Amino acid sequence: MRRFSCFAQRLSWISCIGFLMGSSPSWTAPGQQQTAPNDPFASLRSGSLVVWQSGQASYLGWPTIQKELSAEFPQLQVTFRLLPAEDFVAALALAQEQGSLPDAVFVDNWSQGAALVAQQSVMELMGPPRFVPSRGWWFLMQQATHPAAAASFVYWLQDDPHRRPRFTATLGQTEQDKLEIIAVARNAIQASAGCIGPENIFDRDAANFSESPGTNCPGMESVSNVSLFFLYGNPRIAYTDMGYDALIDKNVKGTPVRIGILHSFVVLRKGEQGWRALLLSPVVSTQAAMNLASRFNLLKLSTEISVAAGAPTLLAPSNGDQQDRFPRQDIVWQQGANRPAVYIVEAQFTDPRGIAKYWSDLPITFVDPSRYGDVVRMPMPFGIGKQPHRWRVWAVGKDGQIALSEWRTILFTN
Repeated sequence: MRRFSCFAQRLSWISCIGFLMGSSPSWTAPGQQQTAPNDPFASLRSGSLVVWQSGQASYLGWPTIQKELSAEFPQLQVTFRLLPAEDFVAALALAQEQGSLPDAVFVDNWSQGAALVAQQSVMELMGPPRFVPSRGWWFLMQQATHPAAAASFVYWLQDDPHRRPRFTATLGQTEQDKLEIIAVARNAIQASAGCIGPENIFDRDAANFSESPGTNCPGMESVSNVSLFFLYGNPRIAYTDMGYDALIDKNVKGTPVRIGILHSFVVLRKGEQGWRALLLSPVVSTQAAMNLASRFNLLKLSTEISVAAGAPTLLAPSNGDQQDRFPRQDIVWQQGANRPAVYIVEAQFTDPRGIAKYWSDLPITFVDPSRYGDVVRMPMPFGIGKQPHRWRVWAVGKDGQIALSEWRTILFTN
């Protein structure tokens, strides 16, 4: 695998994104325009930026981005151009001949992104931007007219310039608990990025993403600046959002380099061996992490220990069943005598064509037990493509105790 330093020799503008993998920046207060030390947005406080979009205008939501950009950096001169997909490649080639390439481009069709990748003339932004819908891919151009502004812009796309203060809202956790939770969550992210899963980090019931660690696994070249964004919980359960800078030297699609500010949502529980990571969603947006936290917050956790809820008994479908994704089939499970405060449906999918089985995570689904009788029957809340999925159900009590069902696999046929 080529190292980042080697690639930097070919991309003269790479130094402009050095802050992405460097030390944490110092942030300016809202409304201030002076440049703070190590200010990652210095290049946006004046000067110019050229952005092109190829494809459907609604796939990017540029008016929202431009409004926020103008409010934050009123002195920045922004030129935006929307091109039909069929004209994009020719327009880009002409701009290159004239020495006036855009600084950043957004494409909503991978065939166009693949053309840029094949030329190794771009750096791909990984991780979801703060703005939606963003149904496509962002790239920095190798020969950007304003490389420093381009680098700052893609950083701004992913990270709030004013970063809300990191906070904790825990009930009954000791300071030692909090320090251990943060350390375990940080180590879990770094271990996952390197395709390893040390037993002293992950809970015994945590999903095993890869049956062959290091094989068919999208490992990252480096993970740095892992820091806490929020932490909730009680003495038995914790959930946290950790942000970090990530670098992949070369991905499966052939992109020369991928960079980004990523977030991971981690759920931990405390057992006899201390805190361990039970669930790791390795790449989520800040908003998605906050949405997950808000759902957990509805538990209104208590410090009192009550009778633990029993593990759900899965009834249907049977393990290994073949089903159509459409119309949606039901999943069914039996409720125990001690009902939990909430059920959580966890699901993953895999590519059956892969040499090694690598399970990708899916958004978890919260289910209110009070809406059902002794049996919970609901439309299947997962399903992506014609490939195997596996699922299980958590029973979570108000005291933070968790009981889990077994895994069951479904083979989708359409």
